[in-house]
Amino acid sequence: MGSARSVEVSLNFMPSFYHKHLGVTYGEAYYFEPRYRAEVDRAENRFLHEVLGRFGVGSPDPQPSATLFIQPIDLVKLTQGAELRCPADATLETWGHPWADLTPGQVEALDAQTAARHPVIDALVRQYHELRSLYGDRADVFGIRAGGMCIHTPYTTAHQLCGESLFYLLMDDPDGARRVFAKVWDIYRAIFARLARETGAAAPRRLHLGDCSASLLSADVYRSVVLPVNQSLAAGFAEASYHSCGASSHLVDAFAAIPGVTSIELGPGTDLAAAVESMPSVAMRPLLDPVLMRNAPLTGVEDTVTGILRATAAAPATTLCAWSFDRETPVCNVEAMYETVEAWNAAGGSVA
Repeated sequence: MGSARSVEVSLNFMPSFYHKHLGVTYGEAYYFEPRYRAEVDRAENRFLHEVLGRFGVGSPDPQPSATLFIQPIDLVKLTQGAELRCPADATLETWGHPWADLTPGQVEALDAQTAARHPVIDALVRQYHELRSLYGDRADVFGIRAGGMCIHTPYTTAHQLCGESLFYLLMDDPDGARRVFAKVWDIYRAIFARLARETGAAAPRRLHLGDCSASLLSADVYRSVVLPVNQSLAAGFAEASYHSCGASSHLVDAFAAIPGVTSIELGPGTDLAAAVESMPSVAMRPLLDPVLMRNAPLTGVEDTVTGILRATAAAPATTLCAWSFDRETPVCNVEAMYETVEAWNAAGGSVA
């Protein structure tokens, strides 16, 4: 076991949770009207303080976030013609697969600068200037003024742009898949370059790679087609972080080959002890299963959290990612999660 250090918790509820308990609504206003988003965020944080404040969660007098964030994959999809939906009780969604019927050659012919000039990017720029007027130097978009570039990997983004046709391409024409990935990266670079110009941000030092579709691939396909792309991207930054939210035991050795990764987020079902062994200097950020948190008895929550903490005890740092808890998640299960982490920390990184 590594030296004693406190495990941290990163907590996130889905909008449906707050819609149920507070009656707040989201819709387009939450993503495109900073003042409205600030009021919703304040209500959320006050509620969290009321029910979980003894664990240091929330605030009785919360300050609004000055950073605008939309999932990068949705932003790219919107620039390519996907349908925007903003439900009252859920996060922003993009529907459709705009590249489903395009050949690699047709994808290559797309103009990345056209994506950067798309009206949705114009809307983000206008919102940044509104945030600037409200919050001054705190204003940011995607954390780029803080030195970060947060994207979904070209493969995961291409999966959402192409749909299942991408998997046929990976098997039948791996070089064609690589050409599609290259265009995705061109589009990300064009969008972030424009946002950097508009915000006065310096070149990013940190890259976050969200690879939500990684676990759908075999180790051989991942290593031969996807890993080299991720390695090339990460090598261009001072440091990187990585996210694979599916069960990824078969890929952890490949993840270890991505340069500069200082922290990694791994989904439920992943062999976390094996991940620590493969990446002994990398901070672990295991994702707690939101379905389990909704349905399990208290003892199930306690046992699962303890198992995660034991499996990652040798890592240099551990943050339990308690994310995407839905409307039916019992608050008592969240309390049990925090109590289990507190007991672990109080015992110096162990349980009786």
